[in-house]
Amino acid sequence: MRAEKKGIVEAIRGALDRSAMLILTDHTGLSATGMSELRAVLARSGARYMVVKNTLLRRALDDASLAALEGGLAGPTAIAVTSGDCAALSKIIVAFAKENGAPKVKVGLLGGSALAAAQIGALAALPPREVLLARLVGGLAAPLSGLLRCMADAPRRFACVLNELARKAGGG
Repeated sequence: MRAEKKGIVEAIRGALDRSAMLILTDHTGLSATGMSELRAVLARSGARYMVVKNTLLRRALDDASLAALEGGLAGPTAIAVTSGDCAALSKIIVAFAKENGAPKVKVGLLGGSALAAAQIGALAALPPREVLLARLVGGLAAPLSGLLRCMADAPRRFACVLNELARKAGGG
């Protein structure tokens, strides 16, 4: 293999090693302007979008990843990678494809596990991370606040009983 291609393979391998998620797409129908727009949106979220040759991508992938992604290594291929929020990457790719008709999601890789296009769509449909965390905190706090209300209610009731006894004793 030529030195130029070895350099490209090493650059792809480096991007893959640093990534938490990878999405393979078919970029057919995506204009140069559309490609630039998609790259800009992805860059703002800390992700990258690269057009790659399937043969060079095969060489950059390790055996386990290659087996998981083998079905997506046909036709024109571009990869979207992120080391940050995986749901955000999915949301951007799916929303851009919905608006522009391209790119078409082929397959993904998250934590060493292959994701079908439908699973990537489901990941994109998740609420934002902040909303999920707020729901978790709310779910954890609800039983505690109920317990606190119950515990605060007992002394209040006891004080009401004492007050009523004092009123009856003083009035009778």
